[in-house]
Amino acid sequence: MAFGFDLANALFAGISAVAAAVEAWISYRDRNKAAQAFDVTYRQTLSSPEAAAAAKELVSIIPEEVIKDLEARADTCWTGYRNVLGGPYLPDEVDKATVSVQACVCRELGRIHELNGSIPPRWQGQWDRYKCAQ
Repeated sequence: MAFGFDLANALFAGISAVAAAVEAWISYRDRNKAAQAFDVTYRQTLSSPEAAAAAKELVSIIPEEVIKDLEARADTCWTGYRNVLGGPYLPDEVDKATVSVQACVCRELGRIHELNGSIPPRWQGQWDRYKCAQ
């Protein structure tokens, strides 16, 4: 169970970090500020009580192997986005990556929705923040 908890915790932290980075990018159009927002939010959220509660909630309703797959796919998306923020990309390329990472987050949250029949309460804020709709 601890392994699934850690993955669910990382999933919640990554989704939160992407939201912070996207917000920073849209507000400032500055890759460095967006990258910093991602890094700080990920690190802080990973050890937060909010992420722990969300992880506990997810492991109680989704099998560990499924959580592993969800986190692995999402991690690929936000790692790619973070690389774009830290790389020599033009603003329109960052814009495209921003749209792409938001779609990725919604796909993974959508999978949770499909498996559970709804978004768990502690994940609802993520669902709403990304304007994911079924």
